[in-house]
Amino acid sequence: MKITNILLVILFCVYVGAQADIKRDCRQQTNVSWVSLKQLKAGNIEQTDIKLKCYLRCFMIKIGILNENNNVDVEKALRHLPRNMQESSKRILNRCKSIQAENTCDKAFQIAICYVKAQPEILKSISFII
Repeated sequence: MKITNILLVILFCVYVGAQADIKRDCRQQTNVSWVSLKQLKAGNIEQTDIKLKCYLRCFMIKIGILNENNNVDVEKALRHLPRNMQESSKRILNRCKSIQAENTCDKAFQIAICYVKAQPEILKSISFII
C-alpha cells in the first residue's frame, strides 16, 4: 500500500513537471507576455494578442488536445478535465471543435474561448495557463 502511494506521488510530480515544461516551452516559443496570460486566467477572453493565441495552440498541441491540423481530440481533452466536468465538456467540445478562424493560432484560441464561454469555471479548475 505504501509503495503504491509513493508511486502515485512520483507520477503526479512527473506529470506536474511535464506540464510546467510544456508551459515554459510554449511561452519561450511564442514570447507571450505574462500580462496576457494572467488576463486570460482572470477571465478576460476579449484579447487579440496573436502571441497568446499561438501560446494556447502550442499548449493544446503538446498535451494532445489539438493536432497539427487543428483538429480537436475530444477524448484526450476530457482526460485533462475534472471528472465532474467531463460529461458537459464532451458536448461543448464537440460543438466548439468545428469553429472556423483566419489562421491556426486564432482557431485554437476560438476553440478555447468557445469552451470557456460555455464552462467559465474551467479557468479555476485547471492550470493550463500559468
